[in-house]
Amino acid sequence: MFDISSKNQKKVHRSLLPKIPLPGISPLPPGWKGAIFGVSLVTLFICLVQASYYLGSRGFQDYFIGTVLSLLAILGITGLITSGLHWAKKMPSRYVWFLLSSICLLYLSFLGPLPLSLSVLFCIIFSFSLLGSLVYRFIKGSYRETSRWVKVTAGTGVAAMCIFICLLGYWLTSEGFANLVVQNPLQTVKTTNNYSSSVANPADPGPFRVKSIAYISDPTYRKDLDSQGHLTTEPVDGSAFVDNWSSRRTNTFGFGPEAMPLNGSVWYPEGDGPFPLVLVVHGNHLATEFSDPGYAYLGKLLASRGFIMASIDENFLNISPYDDLFILDGLEDENRARGWLLLQHLKTWETWNASKGNPFHGKVDMQHIALIGHSRGGEAITTAAAYNQMTTYPEDANIKFDYHFNIKSLISIAGTDMQYQPGGQPIKLQDINYLSLHGSHDMDVNSFVGANQYYRTCFTENSDYIKSYVYIYGANHGQFNTIWGGTDAVGVGNMLFNNSEILPGEQQIQAAEVLISSFLEATLKDNNSYRMVFQDLGYAKEWLPETMYINNYWDGKTTTVTNYEEDSDPGTTTLPGGRLEGDSLKVWKEDKVKMELSDEQYNAVFLEWDNTTVTSTPAYNVILPDSAVDITDTSTIVFSLANLDTEQDVSAADALVDLTISVEDKNGNISHLPLSKFSPLLPMLEGVLAKRPLGFFQTIKEPIFQNFAFNINDFVKADTNLVPERIDKISFIFDRTTKGKILMKDIGIRNDQK
Repeated sequence: MFDISSKNQKKVHRSLLPKIPLPGISPLPPGWKGAIFGVSLVTLFICLVQASYYLGSRGFQDYFIGTVLSLLAILGITGLITSGLHWAKKMPSRYVWFLLSSICLLYLSFLGPLPLSLSVLFCIIFSFSLLGSLVYRFIKGSYRETSRWVKVTAGTGVAAMCIFICLLGYWLTSEGFANLVVQNPLQTVKTTNNYSSSVANPADPGPFRVKSIAYISDPTYRKDLDSQGHLTTEPVDGSAFVDNWSSRRTNTFGFGPEAMPLNGSVWYPEGDGPFPLVLVVHGNHLATEFSDPGYAYLGKLLASRGFIMASIDENFLNISPYDDLFILDGLEDENRARGWLLLQHLKTWETWNASKGNPFHGKVDMQHIALIGHSRGGEAITTAAAYNQMTTYPEDANIKFDYHFNIKSLISIAGTDMQYQPGGQPIKLQDINYLSLHGSHDMDVNSFVGANQYYRTCFTENSDYIKSYVYIYGANHGQFNTIWGGTDAVGVGNMLFNNSEILPGEQQIQAAEVLISSFLEATLKDNNSYRMVFQDLGYAKEWLPETMYINNYWDGKTTTVTNYEEDSDPGTTTLPGGRLEGDSLKVWKEDKVKMELSDEQYNAVFLEWDNTTVTSTPAYNVILPDSAVDITDTSTIVFSLANLDTEQDVSAADALVDLTISVEDKNGNISHLPLSKFSPLLPMLEGVLAKRPLGFFQTIKEPIFQNFAFNINDFVKADTNLVPERIDKISFIFDRTTKGKILMKDIGIRNDQK
């Protein structure tokens, strides 16, 4: 034995000492070492790139610290998980450890629909693990003594993995593999001879010279707004409207929730005024990449047309991965603050308008106010409208409200819905104009939830209020804001999405300008000529980009015959005394409308027909009550339809559904008009959000209601014996399309020409 305690003993050579293995850890074969290197290197590279999107705008120090801490946290958590799985012994524990770490880090980078993200993660991890394993074994000489067949197979595997990784890289970095195909654009389904109007394009600049100014509470936070001549505002205490504001967030922005700043960029017309006031608020985005400058295009346009527009800064309420520990310790319930802050801005504008010496003294028409919100901002404006009418804060009645501004119009752009419900109740709007815009290729707010708020907006009978929505084929979430642009996810997560099938950015902005400007002209300036745009989008077909649109419309001048919300009896109308009858229909029932990803909130009637299986023509009849319906030759029959045929090919010859609308008076006179006189019913518009061939993992195809309006005078022209005042039956006859599935909602009589 060696006496290793003796000072005179010679040092023992390391090779003579026995190798004592660590408990539970065996030597790692070269292949597994290579697999670890392969998957770790690609994961680290992708994470560093993604971290630059999340943290790069904070500076190198925060980027470095945040990235290192995140990596260490993931490695620690997955190390613990690996220890628990070590008993399986099917793979070396160290590889399992790094594999789990890679899965977590890659998933945080490729956030998206779970099946889509997991498919991409599997391809990355499998290919780089196998490539790393094979290459490392070659380097270590593991194949020197093997047969030629083994060497050829291993070499082929390396080549195959290299080719697969190149193809995967090309797939990830491409925009997509199909262009947007518009089968039935608005310009085709709306014939030219039906539309003539003398009103100017609302997206054209108006006669006013545009000026701009900023207002800020703290110039150290928004140095970009700290321009010469800016206005100064006092911060407000919003601590009651947001939870879990961390000290990290305070350190980043320089203030806490008790001192939220009132910042905004203003575009306004040169002149005495007073001019209607429009506030625009963004949604959730990286807090350190300011979103409010992205609506400058709207500010310049609206100011030139005689509006004051302010783009509001609420970026400090947005996601901040560094401050929020990514998603582990973020803000809670901040949507309340988004709406409340808009009212605080209005208080500031009210003060300025009344203050001599202020550049806006007497120039603001506080009786004509509109709020525009994008994404979560689309929900913030409805929260503001709800708070505006309340006496106390629903979550703490000790906080009193006394706003009562004359907010006349709301415009939601790709808005969220019901992320916040005051007092646990969905927001219902009464007597306020409402417009919602949404895109079929929205890769953030995938489902058209703005339709929910549309149906929760009601008017006093015979009032001048209107509501509408426009569903734009090919529009995405971000291009309504020039800062957000064509990517709806963050960083490398965008590589999963099908950006080749979205509208060009300038066209999406063009659509927003036309529709938003038209709505404000109609509702804030009472320019009724622009109401026609929403009653029938064909009036805007020369102004809008060439794509497909589905729009809906209702106003206070319309008497509801049936909206299918009154009871569960398919034979009764909402208007007392009316009846509903079906004949030879394959399906006839009333039920909730199911959207792709949103809760079921409103009812419709489900109708299906197949003329090849029946002897009489299928029809759906509305029998009007003996009284309470005022119909003249200037009245209009209105209703909305949605295509429900999910199997229909949008490019098929019978993709456009047609049917016959007939009216009958008490004398037995019947007049018929085809649905296509107004417009055929468009098919369900499909938004393929994920890149092909994985598009089936994320495809949106929803029933969107399309409004139709038939003038009674047109029926009289078709049958001069018809007596409008004695009409008692409206029929929908399914004789022009052999078979189909549709939803019907909101049948009414409009009398807006009185």
